[in-house]
Amino acid sequence: MKAGTAPLALLVLAGAAVLALGRADDERPRSPGDARAAEPVKRPAPEVNARSVMAHVRALERVADRHGGNRAAGTPGDRASARYAAARLRAAGYRVRLEPVRFPFFDEKARPRLRGGGVSAKRIGRIRTLIYSAAGRARARVAPVDVDLSPGLLSGSDSGCERSDFARFPRGRIALIQRGECTLKSKVLRAQRAGASGVVIFNEGQLGRRGLIPGTLGEPGARIPAVFASYRTGVALSRARGPVNLTVRATSERRTTHNVVADSPFGRGAERVMLGGHLDSVPDGPGANDNASGSATVLAIAEREAGQRSGSRPLRIALWGAEELGLHGSRRHVRRLSGSQRRAIAAYVNLDMVGSGNGGRFVYGSDQPVNGALEGVARRVLRGRGTPARRRSQGGGSDHAPFERAGVPVIGLFSGAEGTKTAEQSREWGGRAGRPYDRCYHRRCDRAERIDRRTLDDLSRTAAAVVATALDPRKAGR
Repeated sequence: MKAGTAPLALLVLAGAAVLALGRADDERPRSPGDARAAEPVKRPAPEVNARSVMAHVRALERVADRHGGNRAAGTPGDRASARYAAARLRAAGYRVRLEPVRFPFFDEKARPRLRGGGVSAKRIGRIRTLIYSAAGRARARVAPVDVDLSPGLLSGSDSGCERSDFARFPRGRIALIQRGECTLKSKVLRAQRAGASGVVIFNEGQLGRRGLIPGTLGEPGARIPAVFASYRTGVALSRARGPVNLTVRATSERRTTHNVVADSPFGRGAERVMLGGHLDSVPDGPGANDNASGSATVLAIAEREAGQRSGSRPLRIALWGAEELGLHGSRRHVRRLSGSQRRAIAAYVNLDMVGSGNGGRFVYGSDQPVNGALEGVARRVLRGRGTPARRRSQGGGSDHAPFERAGVPVIGLFSGAEGTKTAEQSREWGGRAGRPYDRCYHRRCDRAERIDRRTLDDLSRTAAAVVATALDPRKAGR
């Protein structure tokens, strides 16, 4: 919905000044908002294709490799990614600003542990930390809170949903609460107010509601460790004798990342075109396809347009922060636009995952005349490359969503994520039917070598054509 700025093969051709800039940006600690950026370096803008895009992908992958293996929002890899993108855009002549974005941050350091009470480790089984749980260790007896160990097939539990559920709760105990009715967050916060030292929420027990789920508290705020357990584990803990030990090792807090927003040195008129993609990865890997592929294509198009365009609409580039945690960067940007500023966006083009290893050629967007014209461009380019485009709905899964909800015409290109390629799609696009579009989606193996160059070439060239058309008012369908 992901080595700093070391030398690249293409940058060697650009000159030692650019290489020195990249190393300095990565190695000298400074705020992402520092206005002291690299001096613009005049050089021919590269053609937008798989080769020029991969230069940026590899640079962002090296950022991840030098900063803990990822570029997740709020991490050193995230900050180094923003410095790299800002330096490249400034070098191309763009006016760059960094918009601060506050977001909820969560990082689990180790698996949670729950032991003791006379219950065997096998009976307890696996548990999962609730996202945004506080870190901590609790050693106490378990206190069940209005649990029903024999739920009916249709009945739901309201365990822990009412203040009265905790009227006689023994302070310092670990609250054992059943899933159901109200949010996990409300259950944990009620237990916290009642003096619980920790919380175990277990599944209700009906068919389909017995195993583990990846639960979340929605945002930081809890001060006690909280985990989710299976129904079987909940039953075992309800019969525990003596104290149990609950340990959560995690960081849960609010952090700041940045949107990298850049305005073009060309263009005139009130209407502008926006081109964007998210810059952050998930914590599990470097995010070469998700979404270095998209943000790298954005950078390659920005460099090409800065070198070639004149007399067109202005272009605004946006590389969004904290997309993987809930579209925080793009939502923040759109929320702060006035009505007239929103109406002045002729089109927003979104690029999120455009190099999947078993990729497709998907186009999505709103049903507006501008989008019809731009989608027609995308289809013609792909058809000319011997591959058809397919339309699909992306829902609210990427940074186009806040723009679309605000009434801005949006169009996006996508090569697929965890979905499965059909036999018909395999005949149209190549690749293997019955396999995911990207088997490394949100995994450690999402690296540059997994990107499919043909897919990236098709979609990056198509994106460049869509942006060029949107920048020319005579062709943008307005």
